[in-house]
Amino acid sequence: MKTLDRYLLREVLPPFLGGLSAIVLLFLAGAVYEVLAPLVAKGADPKAVLLYLAYRTPEALVRGAPVAYLFALLLLLFRLAEDGELKALLALGVPRGRVLLPFLGFGLVLALLGFALGESLVPRALAEGQDLLRRTVLERPRALLTPGATFQDARGRVVYVGKVGEGIGALRVLSAGEVLLAERGRLRAGVLEVEEGLRVTYEGARPRTLARFQKGELVLKDLTFDPWPNPANRMPLPELRKEVERLRALGLRVGLEATTYYRRYAEPFASPVFALFAVGLAFFLLSGSRSLGFVGVAVLTFLYYATWSVARIMGEQNALSPVLAAWGPNLLFGLLGLLLFLGGKR
Repeated sequence: MKTLDRYLLREVLPPFLGGLSAIVLLFLAGAVYEVLAPLVAKGADPKAVLLYLAYRTPEALVRGAPVAYLFALLLLLFRLAEDGELKALLALGVPRGRVLLPFLGFGLVLALLGFALGESLVPRALAEGQDLLRRTVLERPRALLTPGATFQDARGRVVYVGKVGEGIGALRVLSAGEVLLAERGRLRAGVLEVEEGLRVTYEGARPRTLARFQKGELVLKDLTFDPWPNPANRMPLPELRKEVERLRALGLRVGLEATTYYRRYAEPFASPVFALFAVGLAFFLLSGSRSLGFVGVAVLTFLYYATWSVARIMGEQNALSPVLAAWGPNLLFGLLGLLLFLGGKR
């Protein structure tokens, strides 16, 4: 490795690691604020929640690495431009491609590492985290119980919870031909035990039978909690590809699954694209003695995240081709980077 390569990589590592740490913390903080904090407030085990966040960390690292790399590259290159180091390299006869090379190589390493982790550690960690959260909820189901909450039992009936206090009350179990009304109930390991109830069956719109009961049990099949309900994120790529093919064969829309499938390839390989974009932009602005500054770096980093988010949502909602939704942000930044690189100061 040449001295220039070592110098550039040594300078980009601190902002990359700092940016990645901040992104991971923001990712986990968002999960705690939006989803997990209410569970803790209602009795979920804080240790289990912390362990769940640990299971979410590999995904945060894989998804955050490309964005952190873009931030670090922009921050470093514009510092080098402001200090006159890029102009000094050009004056010494160092071509722009020579500056790009170590960043491009490190970006490829990040891409391969992110893809490998995304297909090995991340799906297993997500599955383990979801299983942990499910067990936690079953052990302390009151964490999910609020007045007005609805569940589904093993027979497909809708279970409505009217009151939650010292116990569970005002329960309603609804189906097409039957209504159960119960005054009291309690949850035990996913089974709702109801007491002192009334069972009404219907034939059309008219009541057919009316009977009282003392006790009964309802097995709640959906007593679980998944704050990120896209199961495709937890599937290995071969399994996800088969699921996409199966749904297409049935004539169903596959925007969610197909976009997730292509994103699993596209997201890690954003890192080398960002190397081209950042170097191209730095040399392009160098020709006019302009600099973005920290605010400009942050805005450009957020611009990619916003573009990626909009494309993902449009792909998942079948408003955009899944391939374009996944690869579009990379293609956009890659094309801009190439044009800037070719048009920058030589």
